[in-house]
Amino acid sequence: MPGPRVILIGERDEGKRAHLGIEASFALYNRHARRDMRFEWVRSDALVKRAADEVLAGAGGIWCTPGSPYASTEGALRAIAHARVSRTPFIGTCGGFQHALMEYFATVLKRSAVHQELEPGADSPLISRLSCSLVGAKGKVLAKPGSAYAALMGGLESEEDFNCNYGMAGEYETAFEGSEIEFVARDEAGRVRVFWHRQHPFFVGSLFQPERKAFSGRIHPLVNAFIEQTAGL
Repeated sequence: MPGPRVILIGERDEGKRAHLGIEASFALYNRHARRDMRFEWVRSDALVKRAADEVLAGAGGIWCTPGSPYASTEGALRAIAHARVSRTPFIGTCGGFQHALMEYFATVLKRSAVHQELEPGADSPLISRLSCSLVGAKGKVLAKPGSAYAALMGGLESEEDFNCNYGMAGEYETAFEGSEIEFVARDEAGRVRVFWHRQHPFFVGSLFQPERKAFSGRIHPLVNAFIEQTAGL
């Protein structure tokens, strides 16, 4: 029997290695777990043309993929809100990480969530250009001791693949204090690289691209955990 369907939010592009890595991750999972986890790409603008709840009905999991700016920022944010409110397993990687923080910041914390890529002239954007580009870079990521993320990773340190120019501005960290969002991994300079929603079955974002691990023939623990949550395991 086919497994639950995962909706991939974004505009699929074979020129983006992360997109190919996502599909390769599902292939690896299905081969090793002997399951049939299905996925479907849904363009972000489809969530504006039709009600997001209608488009995403029946989704076992939602993945907001790299590749921003999306065709529709509003559509991507609607998908993220749907996953958060309906308690559908969610992962956001790279641009998905950025937009998930934007959605929570605006909807739950009632703050102005500006992305500098979309509004270059904005003052103090939540998502700002990194001082040092991480396009095509590898970097050490340090898990917070005792966190769910550290347990999932089976350790406190890993080397991850990045491909981004934007991240959360450090000045906004305090705005999330006392909220459901926990910052569970950082780089060596202390900058946020992974968030985890404390009250959700699985709602996680990483600035790095764990899907790229599939190119080495392995599925990243974060991706594996997301798929298992989708499968109800």
